[in-house]
Amino acid sequence: MNIVLIYYSGTFNTSFLVKKVKEEFCGDGHIVDVIDVSKNDRNIDIDKYDLVGLSYPIYGFNVPNKFLRFVRSISFKRQQKYFIFKNSGETLSLNNASSRKIIRYMKRKKTIFLGEYHFVFPYNIHFEFPKQFIKSIINEDKKLLKIMMHNLKNDIFHCYKSNIFITINAFFFSIQRWGGPINSFFYKVDKNKCVNCSKCIDECPNDNIYRKNNKIMFHHKCNMCMRCSFYCPVDAIDIGFLNGWKVHNYYNLDYYWNLPLDERDYVHNMSDKFYNNIITHFKNIDFEYKKIFKQ
Repeated sequence: MNIVLIYYSGTFNTSFLVKKVKEEFCGDGHIVDVIDVSKNDRNIDIDKYDLVGLSYPIYGFNVPNKFLRFVRSISFKRQQKYFIFKNSGETLSLNNASSRKIIRYMKRKKTIFLGEYHFVFPYNIHFEFPKQFIKSIINEDKKLLKIMMHNLKNDIFHCYKSNIFITINAFFFSIQRWGGPINSFFYKVDKNKCVNCSKCIDECPNDNIYRKNNKIMFHHKCNMCMRCSFYCPVDAIDIGFLNGWKVHNYYNLDYYWNLPLDERDYVHNMSDKFYNNIITHFKNIDFEYKKIFKQ
């Protein structure tokens, strides 16, 4: 098959996931193109693809606006098969409705929805994940990837339960619509730290950062991915109200992904209530994985 994976990535968790999905498809002999919406002019010959994968990080229980606009700009053909694989740092039920606008648009285009999959990756905003926990979530992500590939090969539909309550709450939590533009009024750069490397300007997926009079400046179309702050080599960028939540660490996802599957029960022994929804999510993955692969 000819496959295209279209994605938006903030701090590169999604791009990492897309890379792993591409490897799985290529390993099965398929031809795979990858499109990063922040670097594309939207001229996509979508008709040549047999399958479309749409991937994004969940922001405030919703799809990032830039990704949604990009998807809506594509004239999908009738009966076009597609699936969604998204990611976040938690699996609260409000995340189940995050793709609703994409699904509605694709339904109007008479496409065929093959299902949705929710992967967990460590926070880059809020708080740093413990290393043992990262090991556990990547372990489960690898299982979910195998489940997704199996389901797509065998036309098995997969989705997450939602309802009107979840949908309404997800709508009111669309923080990237107003949070980023408002918060960007408070962004600032420590000129004593800044080395003028322009990395923040070059890599901002929303083209929100620019230089004026040799100063780093910010527009007000921020999507709150916080890539600029997370990857600043000298930690010179203050991201306003969220600065206290910034994770000052780099997660070596390749290291954890290359570890062998481990069936030891780390996550389920964590007592913090934050982990409750993730524990349930992982139990469901384990159940599906064992049912499919008899392991």
